[in-house]
Amino acid sequence: MRDLREAIRDRIDLVELVSNYVRLERAGKNFKGLCPFHTEKTPSFHVSPALNRFHCFGCGASGDAFAFLMRMEGLSFREAMRRLAERAGIELREESLPQEAPDERDRLRRLVYAANFFYRQCLKRTPHAQQYLAQRGLTPETIEAFELGYAPDGWDYLLRFLERHNFSLDDAERAGLLKARDDGSGYYDRFRNRITFPIHDASGRVVAFGARTMGDEEPKYLNSPETPLFEKRNTFYGWHLARGAILRQKAAIIVEGYLDLIMLHQYGFTHSLATLGTAFTEEHAARLKRLTERVYLMFDSDPAGVRAALRAGEALVQAGIPALVARLPQGEDPDSLLRTHGAPALQRALDTATPLAAFGTEQIIHELAGERNPLELEPALKAQIVERGLEWAQRLPSELDQMACLERLAPLTPAYLTSPQVALQTLQRELQRRRRSQRRARSTQATPAPETPTPSARPAIPKAIFQAESEVLRATLYPESAAVVLPHLPSLEWQVPLHAHLAAAILALPKPPYHYSNPAEMLQQIADDSLQDLLTALVMQETPPMSAAWAEGCLQRLTQDALRRKRARLVAELAQHAAHEIAPPSAEKLQEYWRMRVESME
Repeated sequence: MRDLREAIRDRIDLVELVSNYVRLERAGKNFKGLCPFHTEKTPSFHVSPALNRFHCFGCGASGDAFAFLMRMEGLSFREAMRRLAERAGIELREESLPQEAPDERDRLRRLVYAANFFYRQCLKRTPHAQQYLAQRGLTPETIEAFELGYAPDGWDYLLRFLERHNFSLDDAERAGLLKARDDGSGYYDRFRNRITFPIHDASGRVVAFGARTMGDEEPKYLNSPETPLFEKRNTFYGWHLARGAILRQKAAIIVEGYLDLIMLHQYGFTHSLATLGTAFTEEHAARLKRLTERVYLMFDSDPAGVRAALRAGEALVQAGIPALVARLPQGEDPDSLLRTHGAPALQRALDTATPLAAFGTEQIIHELAGERNPLELEPALKAQIVERGLEWAQRLPSELDQMACLERLAPLTPAYLTSPQVALQTLQRELQRRRRSQRRARSTQATPAPETPTPSARPAIPKAIFQAESEVLRATLYPESAAVVLPHLPSLEWQVPLHAHLAAAILALPKPPYHYSNPAEMLQQIADDSLQDLLTALVMQETPPMSAAWAEGCLQRLTQDALRRKRARLVAELAQHAAHEIAPPSAEKLQEYWRMRVESME
C-alpha cells in the first residue's frame, strides 16, 4: 500500500493540484498563498515542488497530495486515493484500495447520486418539462452541464425507484430526499412536479437539490434540508464549475437564483456563483478569499435585493475582499437582462459597478431623501442622513472606504458652507470617537475566568527555547552548520518531545541530511507522518539564513537553558532540606551548586 501511495504521489504535481483551490505565487524555490485551512491576511501557506509537499507556517497544516485533498474536501483516504490515481493516470483495482467500512456519508452520497440519475432520466421522458426549460432560454448543452432534472408529479415515484434498488428509506430521509408522513406510516417524495437543480460540493459530487415549480405555485423554490453532506451557510451553487474561472479572472460574480446563475454561465460569465436561499455568510467570504481579489454583487434592485447586497458586501469587506454592487435596470434580473439585451448589457453593469461604501451611502440618502436633492433638504433630515451615514462608515474596516463615505456626507453638514475641509475633519473626529467607544465597550465585556493551573501540567516551554531547538534541527540540513550541531544531538536535553524524536530519526539516517541531493529522498527514509511534517517545515524555511555562527548561538542557548534548569532543581532540593530540617545536603551537591553558579557567570 505504501508503494502504491508513493507511486501516485510521485505522479501528482502538487502545485497544480493546490492551484485549483488556492492562488499561488512564486516565492524563491517554493510557491506561497493564503492558507485554505485558516483565515489569514498574509500568505503563510507554502508548496514545495522539490518535496511535493505543503506546509502552513501559520496553522501548522502539512503533508502531501493525499493530506491536502482529504483535508480540503473531507475525503477518506480511500476516496482520496481513487481521485488522485485517476488524476495521475494510474488504474486501481478495487482490491488494491484500503478497506474501509462504508459510513453514513458514503451511503448518503450513493443515495443522492441515484436520485440525481432518476431525476435526469425523468426530464428526458417529460416533454412539458423540457419545453419549460427551452422557453427559459436554456440550451441542451447547458441543461447537461448543470445536470438539470425533473421530479415527477406524484407522491412516491422516487421512493419506489429507491426501493427497487434496495436503498434504505431511512437513509433517504436523512439525505433530504424523502419526508416522513405525519401519521408515521412511511415516507413520501420531498420534490414533486418541479425542475431539479443538483447542488454539488467542491469535488463535483451531488450533495443536495434545489427545485423550482414551472408555474405560479408557492413556494416557488424548495431546497434540500441540511444533512451530513450539505450545509447552506458555506455552500455555493455552481462552485465546482466556477472555481477555475474565478481563479483565472481573480474576480467572482454573486447572484441569488439558480436560473440567474445558469444563464450567466451560458452567456460566458463562468466566474459566477449563487447563494442557496440563505444570507451570504462569513463562511462564503472565507471560501472566496482564497481565490479572488474582488467580488461583484448582482442582486435584484428591489428593497430586499438591496438589503441582501449590503449584508453580503459587509461580510466580504470584513474578510478583506473589495466588494462592488452591479446595478441592473429597474425590474431586471441577470436572467431577464441577458435574454433581452445580451451579454454586452450585463458587462456594462459590471463595468459601472459601485464600490460597496458608496453604494451603502447612496442607499441611505435615497431612502431618506427620495428623489429630492439632498442638499435642499431641511436641516433635521440632513442630520438624520449624516447620523445614518456615520453608522454605516463605522461598520467598514477600510479607512479608504470610510473616507469615501465621509466625503459624500460632508456637504450635508452645516460647517460645509463655511469650510469644506473643517466639515470633513469634524466628521473624521466623530467617526474616530465612535470607534474608540466601540473598542472600549468590547474590552469591558466579561472576560473568562483565568484557568486554575493543574499541578501535574507540563510547564510551558519558552518560545526562545522552542525556536532554538527547531533551528538546531534545521542546521543539520546544511554542511557547514551540520558540522557544528550533529555531534551534540545525542546529548541535548530536548524540551519538545517531537524535536527529540526527529533528532533520533536524523541520527539513524543512512547518511547525514545534507548529503541528500533531493530532500524528498530524505523524507522517504522517515516513516512517521508527524516527523515528515516537521522536517518538511524545516526544509521549506528559508529565514533566518543558516550559518555555523547561528547554529553555534542556538546550541549555546540550549546549553545555558539546560544549566539553568539543573541549577533550579538543585536549589529546590537544597531548600527542601532546609525547610524540613532533614539531613544536610552532601558536599558533592553543594560543590555542584557553586560550580554551576560560577559557570553561569562566565
